[in-house]
Amino acid sequence: SSALDTPPAVPGAIDDPAGSSRPPEPVAVASMFDMEPGASVQGRPLIKAAVVGLMAVIVVVAAAMGNRTPATSPGVSAAAHETAPLELMSMRHAREGTTLTVTGLVRNPPGGAEARHVTAVVFAFDRKGSFTASGRAPLDFLVLEPGDESPFVVAIPNVTEVAKYRVSFRTEHGMMRHVDRRAEQVQLAQQ
Repeated sequence: SSALDTPPAVPGAIDDPAGSSRPPEPVAVASMFDMEPGASVQGRPLIKAAVVGLMAVIVVVAAAMGNRTPATSPGVSAAAHETAPLELMSMRHAREGTTLTVTGLVRNPPGGAEARHVTAVVFAFDRKGSFTASGRAPLDFLVLEPGDESPFVVAIPNVTEVAKYRVSFRTEHGMMRHVDRRAEQVQLAQQ
């Protein structure tokens, strides 16, 4: 054959250091970013999951931010409400048969926030400190303005052994903080 029939050698070819008469083989290169026209992210489940997850987080954060209500009334700082818990002014108990009745007086201090539908809850415990029973009753006054006081009476039926009891106060929004001012009242009475 003549030199015209043979294609020129490719200089520097790896397969044929002496120079070959064959043209080089094409190498197929695939890219993870190559997409068919109009394919968008339909064939990419991880990208879809990331986008959906991000959208869900945005919706949850936006909903939480939108549902926030101010914890204080205008002109009153949050610290003022936090530092003014209800005050337990007096408390005593009486036993009649198997019923324990706890009575007392609670005050909303002058720096407190208005409290509505407050319930007194009494928990009874035996000598070992184990819970035995509980009872609850609303305060006598439905609304406690700052500076107001209200009595409460909680009866717990069918209790035989009670060594101690504890009182707490609740509204429909949860537990209310309170401080025990009974010792201060005894000291004032003795002076």
